[in-house]
Amino acid sequence: MAVFLLLAGRVEAESPPPNKYIAQRIALMSSQKKALQDLTAMTRDYIAFDRSSARAARRALIRSTRRIPRHFRRDVTDLSSHARGGIWTNWADFKRHADAAEKAAHALNIRSASGLRRSLPRLISACHNCHQIYRDTPREFTTH
Repeated sequence: MAVFLLLAGRVEAESPPPNKYIAQRIALMSSQKKALQDLTAMTRDYIAFDRSSARAARRALIRSTRRIPRHFRRDVTDLSSHARGGIWTNWADFKRHADAAEKAAHALNIRSASGLRRSLPRLISACHNCHQIYRDTPREFTTH
């Protein structure tokens, strides 16, 4: 077991860090994932609905969805990126999807748990719609 752990650590240490642009994309999408997980937990009563936490998550989503085009502007990929090349050959469509996600983030109703339950699916759908086209390995709530 110790040998396995030692080798696992060695492999991880040898993996090159992602390109700085891709690292920024991963950080952006990870922040969206965290906010979506928090809001989803509130809608499913896994955690109590908290208006101030929901408001903070909504702000984070508005800010991060607005930044999607900026973070994907450069046609840069490496092994840690899940972006498909179609982003840069279909930029107008990609930007349209990013704009739809931003509008859905703005439309989140964080005044009550029921309002959040009604409005959150639109944002999740916007994310999934984009990932189905422009992400190599679409996974639920994994957004980079």
